[in-house]
Amino acid sequence: MNISRKTKNKLHIKQWNIGIAKGNFSDFLKNEKPHLKYKWICPKKKTRLFADPFIFNDKEGDYKIIYEDMCLIEGYGKLSVTTIDKNLNIISSKLVLNTGKHISYPKTLSIDNKLYIIPESSANNKLFSYEYDFEKDKLINQTILIENIELLDSTILFHKNKYWLFGTHLGNNSNSELYIYYSQNLKGPYEEHHLNPVKKSLNGSRPAGNFIKFENSVYRPAQNNEEYYGKSITIFKINKLSETEFSEDAVIEIEPPIDSVYSNGIHTINFLDEIIVIDGLRIIFSPIDKIKIYLNKIKNNLFVRKQHE
Repeated sequence: MNISRKTKNKLHIKQWNIGIAKGNFSDFLKNEKPHLKYKWICPKKKTRLFADPFIFNDKEGDYKIIYEDMCLIEGYGKLSVTTIDKNLNIISSKLVLNTGKHISYPKTLSIDNKLYIIPESSANNKLFSYEYDFEKDKLINQTILIENIELLDSTILFHKNKYWLFGTHLGNNSNSELYIYYSQNLKGPYEEHHLNPVKKSLNGSRPAGNFIKFENSVYRPAQNNEEYYGKSITIFKINKLSETEFSEDAVIEIEPPIDSVYSNGIHTINFLDEIIVIDGLRIIFSPIDKIKIYLNKIKNNLFVRKQHE
């Protein structure tokens, strides 16, 4: 990292936000850079960010986007849901989960007419799943899927009568080593893949959204962090997936939308019907807010240390 980049990080804050557009996965297969017009869910404060959007249908025919909702000064993420109609108009927004510890990346999984939300919860050293209560717009029936593993951006695929869990581990290789676990049941127990880590690369290890099933093939979005975190998303086509094998090929690179203020990064993409949701990054000059974030981080670290004395 050069001097100018270091100085920029000290004086600027990074704000992620959610973009919604009309389109589908085939648009990207036909044209790696389709012209899409994104509508953004704008946070009211520059110290608040929205990221990791996943989308699902509600019973009224509208769409719900569940995502990480984080105040940078507080320093930890919660989960919120925004409801939109078919024309991408925002109907309402609501906080649905606050555990007091960081949670993000609320992966969605539909099984037997139930919708499960599986957020990243590495701060708890566990991976949880919840059921989505459509009547009350809340998460219920917390279940532990895996314990004693700090998993990031866990993404589950049901394939060949098994649940395949993809994710990275918290630590020095959180962006560069992909691990797979599998089970006969969503709630486990999960076994480790024979080849773990199945991939070692800054491009293609950390998950970036739900698996995509298209024309009898399975595609996997993954982060490309080769130059910097959130540079772009690479879509891979899975060739082999079993207890002893894994292979995939890169087919598309998806870059941040250049005709937007959120053009500095992208690290999540999801598709449903004719709607695409992404997150985009903008960098804001705000040295005062940067100081507030830094001071609160020191305060939180002192509090944690005192608890362990």
